[in-house]
Amino acid sequence: MASFEFDPFSFRLHEDPYPVYARLRDEAPLYRNEQHGFWILSRYADCKRAVSDVLTYSSAAGISLEAMREQLPMVITMDPPSHSRLRHKLSGIFTPTAVAPLEDHIRALARGYLGRHLAAGRIDIVKDFSAYLPMAIIRHLIGWPKEDDDRLRSLFDHIQERGEDDHVQAPESAAAAQREVFAYMEQRIAERRAGASADDLLGYFLKLEDEGALTHEEVLGQLNLLTLAGNETTTKLIGNMAYRLWQNPDGRALIARDRSLIPSAIEETLRFDGPSQMVARTLTRDVTLYGRTMRAGDKVGILFISGNRDERHYRDPERYDVTRNPRDHLGFGYGLHACLGAALARLETRIVFEEILGAMPNFEIDEAAIVYQHSPHVRGFKSVPATFAPRKTAGRQ
Repeated sequence: MASFEFDPFSFRLHEDPYPVYARLRDEAPLYRNEQHGFWILSRYADCKRAVSDVLTYSSAAGISLEAMREQLPMVITMDPPSHSRLRHKLSGIFTPTAVAPLEDHIRALARGYLGRHLAAGRIDIVKDFSAYLPMAIIRHLIGWPKEDDDRLRSLFDHIQERGEDDHVQAPESAAAAQREVFAYMEQRIAERRAGASADDLLGYFLKLEDEGALTHEEVLGQLNLLTLAGNETTTKLIGNMAYRLWQNPDGRALIARDRSLIPSAIEETLRFDGPSQMVARTLTRDVTLYGRTMRAGDKVGILFISGNRDERHYRDPERYDVTRNPRDHLGFGYGLHACLGAALARLETRIVFEEILGAMPNFEIDEAAIVYQHSPHVRGFKSVPATFAPRKTAGRQ
């Protein structure tokens, strides 16, 4: 029995949860929250083992600690064989080879968004930049109209909103925003079917539906998932990495001199302070760990972001080291449910920091003005205001 309380819904935890995570690993590697009725795994080996055992740790009842609202089928909330069937249809879309041709498009977008702020010498790295770029890219890939960027970004922001501090369920406004998203998608699908076909993901999914490979509900579910995940994860990763580089000026100076280290710095950010904080699973059978038994039907939180700082796996894990290049981290999950869009997120983030370090290499963050995202599942910021030496043009130096 732990001598301390761990409540992942508490806003007080979110600014700096890492000391609490260290206590979980040391004192309560299998933690039970009696108030909310779930277990927490926090050590690297336990987290990795759990997400690898998909027959025991099921995703079908949802991947959040909260009770799952009624929703459409998505690959992340499926178990084999349904998961295998759907994942097979998606796996080739976001491979490194498949996303590589997007580099010039991503770079042009990054320079454009940065360029709006260079003369002023001020930018909010999240609100003015990373909130725009990933949405523009995933919208381009799916085939949503460009003029809908702001609407979609606003809706998905509302979906991620939390209620008051310590409230477990998301507010009704989040559910309303999700319903509006599905209505939007139905409208766009109807317009596409009435018009010309296009070589984009929407066209691909509708073709699969016509062939009987996907149901209409599965099409909607995957479009929702890709729009949300393609925006949220990379938006938070960029903000987190900017903040950690600012905190570690020697590491920032190192990768500014040697841009080939940026991919290593991305992996270290995913390990040290990645956006994917935790996923939940539901047990299909009893499991005994550390002398305690979790019962079939129990909810289990798998704390990736704690596992990534486990000293049992990483040497000096509390040090942010841009040369570490930890490719075995859990920042994109692991196993059958590992993030489909990982290659795209890595590509976007590499290009972003090539451009940031070229245009504003010595940016300063106003730490007192930072606004945190409040979520038990996503780690990141809503606002990261920064200043830098004004300049006229963007680009790499």
